[in-house]
Amino acid sequence: MHIILVYIGIFFGLFLEGEMVLISAVIAAHHGYLIFWVVAILGVAGTYVADCLYFFLGRKRGYVWINKNPKIKAKAEIVKKKLEKYPAIIFLTYRFLYGLRTIIPLVIGASNTKTKIFFFYSALSTIIWASVYCTVGYLFGAVIKSELGHIEHIEKYIIGILVIIGMVFIVIKFIEKKRKSYPV
Repeated sequence: MHIILVYIGIFFGLFLEGEMVLISAVIAAHHGYLIFWVVAILGVAGTYVADCLYFFLGRKRGYVWINKNPKIKAKAEIVKKKLEKYPAIIFLTYRFLYGLRTIIPLVIGASNTKTKIFFFYSALSTIIWASVYCTVGYLFGAVIKSELGHIEHIEKYIIGILVIIGMVFIVIKFIEKKRKSYPV
């Protein structure tokens, strides 16, 4: 039963920090803790669902939310101009543009882009993205196993500590963002 919770955590973790979650899950699969093909499918599905969620949020309230935050608004204006000039390139590469992955589907959703066009390109982009990061994770897992195989008896503890550190880091960043948004 607990393994199902791990897979659910991977699926929803992809909404927040896709690369690290997917690479970490693939490394765990390489070491035999998870099933690789399940992780790969979750990598595609979780990322695709997150993109569609942001797209539909953009359809519903895109520029209302974007205009509330000056930093996001500035990025959104750049994205909008690039989207008008290079739509296919933006559709295929936005998964790889760190710092813009949430904003781009919001802007696309707020634009006049047809839903089926977004679905197609998002699926294609997500499959490419997941393939790249699954490969990176698998290769990194192989390096870890070959170079650090002598610590195999404590790797579960190391992974657990790294997961806890990552979660604490995410919580701290979230709290910092909230403090900046709502100064006391």
